[in-house]
Amino acid sequence: MPVKIPGLVIAVFLLFSVAAHGDTAVKCSFKTLAACPKIGCSKPNSPLAVTNSQKRTTSSTASPAEITFPDLQDLQDDVGKTFGSGPVVIEGATVSSYHNMKAAPRKIILSGLKAGSGKFSEGDFVELFGFIAATTGDPHPNPGESVNCKLTAGTSSDYHINITPAKNDDETQGVVVEMIPQDAHRKSDAWSIDKLKAIQAHQLPVKIEGRLFFDSEHSPNLTKGAKSGGPRRFSLWEIHPLLSFFVCPSGTCTKTAGWKTLEDWSPSP
Repeated sequence: MPVKIPGLVIAVFLLFSVAAHGDTAVKCSFKTLAACPKIGCSKPNSPLAVTNSQKRTTSSTASPAEITFPDLQDLQDDVGKTFGSGPVVIEGATVSSYHNMKAAPRKIILSGLKAGSGKFSEGDFVELFGFIAATTGDPHPNPGESVNCKLTAGTSSDYHINITPAKNDDETQGVVVEMIPQDAHRKSDAWSIDKLKAIQAHQLPVKIEGRLFFDSEHSPNLTKGAKSGGPRRFSLWEIHPLLSFFVCPSGTCTKTAGWKTLEDWSPSP
């Protein structure tokens, strides 16, 4: 299901693309994941500290709200419209671009946004159905990120997964979801890269649940096979962190039946 982004919105996001908050300039002396604070290696009260904290927040409501790929496009467009004419003033503070939102204006800008299925805010507990993108990139660890104190081991890195609306889609038709290394299923290796790659190879349906997050460190990247320009996806809205991951072994699950948790699923021999 191709998802189209208006040319104006793409232009706006490219116009405000900048390096991610001076991340590399922050000294990082933490040697273990357990010692890494919630803001990772970032300056307190900086935009990067806010995004890192969001990535590490795991609280959720009792049941998730379903969100669709068109919804994620709508939310992308909403943010694009906010900055469509340049900097905005939020409660007396000037926000130069979506890359530079501190905590208070970020909460206002990213709350109550309208999409086809209803209103959504960053931090909402949501559910998405889809497939792991078939082309270009496999699920993989993201080593050296500031959120995990720039540690480089796979066990200390977020797992980057691209989810698409249909089988055999390219990453540019999808969005990013991430498993964080602090999760108990990651620590036990019940959520493993090998399992994710097996699901990808067989193009089994997946159902994921977690917190809605806006990746203000990047820009949308619709260039197939791109080696630069950030992760390929049509929307910067992610589910990050993932709190539950389900796979459909039969390939024909309904929305409520037939699913198996990733931690209880094993690939067929």
